[in-house]
Amino acid sequence: MKHFNLTLEEWQRLAATTPLERERALRQLKRWLHHEIFHRGFNLDVGPFSRAAMGGDAVDVISEECLEALFCGEWHWKPTWQLRTMLINIAKSKMSHIIEKYYEQGQLEFYLISDYDEDREAIEMGIAAQWKWEAEMRENGYEIARKEVAKCPELLAYLDAMFKDDSYIGIAEAMGTDIETTLKLEKKLLKLLAKQHAK
Repeated sequence: MKHFNLTLEEWQRLAATTPLERERALRQLKRWLHHEIFHRGFNLDVGPFSRAAMGGDAVDVISEECLEALFCGEWHWKPTWQLRTMLINIAKSKMSHIIEKYYEQGQLEFYLISDYDEDREAIEMGIAAQWKWEAEMRENGYEIARKEVAKCPELLAYLDAMFKDDSYIGIAEAMGTDIETTLKLEKKLLKLLAKQHAK
């Protein structure tokens, strides 16, 4: 568990957050979590987000942990970010760690299922890497990423839209395009950044 020395302004902003604001942000976070878990094809009966692995409903457990992490000073809350955006960023980081830890512990429950997909671990570790990259980029590397894709206006536009909104729908709307195009741009961006970091 990491702890930061938060500024007085950060503590004041945390303290000034009303119960209604927290409740609204928590509802938005839960919707995002539900969409991501199901959209990405996770199984809530087995796997990293199952009740057995999470000790309860994944959406409830993760959302409560995110709220607690922020309000206990484990994350800096940037003044330009909405509470919802901050919680979603924390969730991306937490979810990537949940997946990594799950497979590091060598969970065998998948092997007992007749329709087990042997590629699922690789798929889920890929999703974890993406979530981790998105969380870190938002936290530390937005300007670095912009420099990496400076020669590609389409990817710059994608980055700018992603920094403002966490959902594929929001990114697509900000860019004036559709979700399919947004997903293609995401893959292109991740591929390009992976090449740059491999150099």
